[in-house]
Amino acid sequence: MTDTRHSSLPLSPRTRFSWRNVMRAGSVLAVLAVAACAQSPEKKAEQAALEAAKTDPDFCYSAKYDGLLVQAWQRAHATNAATQQDTGKADPATLPPVSVNDATVMPESSVPPYSRRSCRMSIKVGNAAPESGFLAFTYLTRNGQTQSALAEWFPDSVVTEKYDATMEQIKAGVDMSNPDLKTCLARYPGFETESSDPMVKKAAFDLRAHLIRRCMANKVALRNLYSDLYFIHR
Repeated sequence: MTDTRHSSLPLSPRTRFSWRNVMRAGSVLAVLAVAACAQSPEKKAEQAALEAAKTDPDFCYSAKYDGLLVQAWQRAHATNAATQQDTGKADPATLPPVSVNDATVMPESSVPPYSRRSCRMSIKVGNAAPESGFLAFTYLTRNGQTQSALAEWFPDSVVTEKYDATMEQIKAGVDMSNPDLKTCLARYPGFETESSDPMVKKAAFDLRAHLIRRCMANKVALRNLYSDLYFIHR
């Protein structure tokens, strides 16, 4: 799903990736996979809920996922890495109450070995102000088995911030003759959505921008690797 009005994307490696980085989640997922060897009962319950959400048709509406939503919300609003780690280990029984309204399932996306299910919703957690955003479940799957999973909350404010930063870079100019850019644009043509919600369009465009940046970065890294090998073996 994407806003088709924009056909070019920024290439700056310094731009912070959107959606808290779809592929950055890979490193987090890997850590979770290693930690799974010594899980607490609470962590096991969290992983079981994440696995259930992978195929549950009611993942977007069921109250049984409130615990995952609250923990994802807490991580999104944490001010440092230590706080993010601690909230991920919270006992669901001690989490603040959450209310969910206007929950709408978003189209699923897949960039093997990663896949994502997401839901647009408005929430209120404890005494905090109501907030709209996207709850996303990201999975790392290999050989038909889920190796790790992660729940994330992306508030509208963050989506808007990333989208605006992307648009500023586009306005500054992008070299559309770059062959790598052309290849990456073709590889990720966009995500179709019939939603009239402007935030959905921004989030979809932002996700595509991230995937194209990652594609470009991989191509640069590969060229650097070939260069290094050349000088090592010459």
